[in-house]
Amino acid sequence: MRRLRTVFVWLVATLVPAGCVSLTPAEEHAVAEVRAIADDTARVYGVSRISVLVGSNIEGVGGTYRRGLFTISTPMLRSRHRDSVVAHELAHYLLDHDRPLSGTLALDWQREQERRELDANAKAVEILVRVRGVREEQALSLIYDHLLVFNRLVVAERTVIPWGHRPPCEEIADLLGRFPAHRAWTAGLPCGPATAVTTAAVTTAVVTTAAAAAVVQRPAPSAATDGNASALLAHSYFTNRAPAAGPGVSELDPASVPLGLGTFDRGRDGQVTLLLGVRSQGRAVRVVSRWYDVSGVERCVVSRTAEPPATADRKWTWHTHTVPMWELRPYPGRWTARVWVDGTSAGAYSFSLAR
Repeated sequence: MRRLRTVFVWLVATLVPAGCVSLTPAEEHAVAEVRAIADDTARVYGVSRISVLVGSNIEGVGGTYRRGLFTISTPMLRSRHRDSVVAHELAHYLLDHDRPLSGTLALDWQREQERRELDANAKAVEILVRVRGVREEQALSLIYDHLLVFNRLVVAERTVIPWGHRPPCEEIADLLGRFPAHRAWTAGLPCGPATAVTTAAVTTAVVTTAAAAAVVQRPAPSAATDGNASALLAHSYFTNRAPAAGPGVSELDPASVPLGLGTFDRGRDGQVTLLLGVRSQGRAVRVVSRWYDVSGVERCVVSRTAEPPATADRKWTWHTHTVPMWELRPYPGRWTARVWVDGTSAGAYSFSLAR
């Protein structure tokens, strides 16, 4: 029965998007990636393939799974939470959450649906590990990242909790509690097992960490060289956002250049960006950064091409290497990023990931 239903849904999916949703090339590529994840999940778990339908107007919803159909919204295709949403909805499929809810009262249905959502959160971690090859601690961090952002929206009264879900802070506590092997790095996180799961507690935690982060901020460099400069780099420091872009933006304008950070908060910051002022070599150069945790293990590599300045009077140009916090969060402590420009060492730069 499931196989027949899936074949029908594949036909629907091939007809509906073509006439209703116009996608950019980047979005088309993202759809192909999502479909690949769905296909790989079916193969790994030995179930029938599930279709993927792109919806252009699913207000407030990144993705849904209903009756064998996985729908993802167009904005979610380029979101940093895409893979988290995809894994969660595929988890509903694998856990056979199509079956009718038991009980006779609305309250019974609500509670059972809440349990299904909690189970899907945990199953999503497993899917990311088995299908995407993500390390378990990073997969757990990725699902946590999505729930934490949703919790902030709820706290700020910018969204509501959908039917069948518990408050996101409670969902986080349940999720992290199911992975006790990772308690060493999850215990101090907002909504983690060692913290209260009330909205007030989370709000207080966000304010506290924001105040602490303000202490370690420093102004962006105001001279052509600074303490972290090298023959290949005019500037190098860490921040939590990229510099402003657009015509007329000055490379050293405090309004367009972000503040430097020496310490990042694992619950508040969404990313760590290494901001580099790459000196002009008269041509495009390849800039590679390798990121090592406190134990010296290489956790990620960023490789990008830096184009030469647009005008001859500019001697260097900003270049950014960004790593999302979900990749870093499980490894608190002192980090080091080693940078190479066209294979030549350009220095090693450090920051701290607060516990």
